[in-house]
Amino acid sequence: MSSTTRSVVFAGDRVVLASMVGMRKVDGAQIPESVYQIVSLDLRTGEIKDTREASSFASLKVFGTNDAHVIVSGRGVLRLTPDLKEAGALRTGTHWRIENISPDGSTLGNSTAPGFELIDARTLQARRLSSETVTDTSVSSRAAISDSPLWIRAYPKAHSFATLTDEAGQHLIFHGDCGGRPQFLTNDRVLTASCKIARVFDTQGNILKTMTFPEPVAFAAVSQNGSRFALQLAGKRERFIVYAVETVSPVAELVTDQPPQRQSWTALSPDGKMIIVGSPAKLTLYGLP
Repeated sequence: MSSTTRSVVFAGDRVVLASMVGMRKVDGAQIPESVYQIVSLDLRTGEIKDTREASSFASLKVFGTNDAHVIVSGRGVLRLTPDLKEAGALRTGTHWRIENISPDGSTLGNSTAPGFELIDARTLQARRLSSETVTDTSVSSRAAISDSPLWIRAYPKAHSFATLTDEAGQHLIFHGDCGGRPQFLTNDRVLTASCKIARVFDTQGNILKTMTFPEPVAFAAVSQNGSRFALQLAGKRERFIVYAVETVSPVAELVTDQPPQRQSWTALSPDGKMIIVGSPAKLTLYGLP
């Protein structure tokens, strides 16, 4: 999941986004921290309702939960209400890395190096998934997936891999020419989208659908109810195609003014009936059929 899919989220009757506004030095740190403004907008009017500041030594991420809250992962991990009031904080250890939330908004992934754990997005309670180090590209409520070339010796001609980590261990479920960063669409379905090809397969590695495109393609968003996902196509003009997860058939397409070499921020509403696209300068909300 790229940073464009971790910068804006739906949270109840709000849209919450994180925009970097500057940098500052930190005593004792070798690198400066990035300063972000967290903004909560009224979903209907687009009016700014609340703001607060957060910081991070890497890119700051925001995640929407399945109870209309927001997780902010920066120098620490906070759980916020839609109006940006603190509703909990994760007690992180020395080594932690939270990059992803499950499509249903219930579970965060935390790489503890070594080891990997799944964190309940409501209670912020963690459960150990693996003693192995996992650099996840996506998580579900019960597993993690990565593009690690762990199997390169067994498949020296492959250029892309998808490794599923669950309570039973690590399993190679895809290897091939071009796969990119695998993403969960539901607990049981996975998407790879890179180069000019996208694939949907189950967690046993059975390919359910293969789609080819005339332009480079990337994952854009997925709805919490598991009904829809969106792909970004970077041609002469950036465009997005929204698909039904069950049939992998297109339900809507839209074109933006964003230069195609820079993917717009995107988020699907929890019910898959709306998509928001844009940047800190301009966000556009689209209704979907």
